[in-house]
Amino acid sequence: MPQVRIQVLCGPASVHPHRMAWPAGATWHGEWYAWRLIGTNNHELGRSALSFRSYQSALAAFAELRGGLDRLVQQLVPERPTGRWGWRLELDGAAVAVSGRWYQRNKLSLLGAAKFVALCAEAEPAEGVVARPDRGPR
Repeated sequence: MPQVRIQVLCGPASVHPHRMAWPAGATWHGEWYAWRLIGTNNHELGRSALSFRSYQSALAAFAELRGGLDRLVQQLVPERPTGRWGWRLELDGAAVAVSGRWYQRNKLSLLGAAKFVALCAEAEPAEGVVARPDRGPR
């Protein structure tokens, strides 16, 4: 039976996700790592708000998020051009997770964030890394 899992992504600078920043003060233009929470239906429920330089640091960041579930603060994020909504979770004032998709209504975004938080506690790391192919220079 499929289970909720943490999947680690890796890719070159050419495919760095636009919604994932580097930690404050960090600049990096090489290979990046990030985590995402995958539901039992294989849909992405949320992802790290930041990118990391190693597989280990990406998993450590998720472990830190999971250890602070009771301290997470949710922020609604509007996508102004389309009127859709996303969410961002902050831990001790720092963004740690963002929605994996946009929602048509802010209430659905809130429900998506609540589901993400509820499922984090049972998530197990998936084996291996999902590599993103290089798309050439930006």
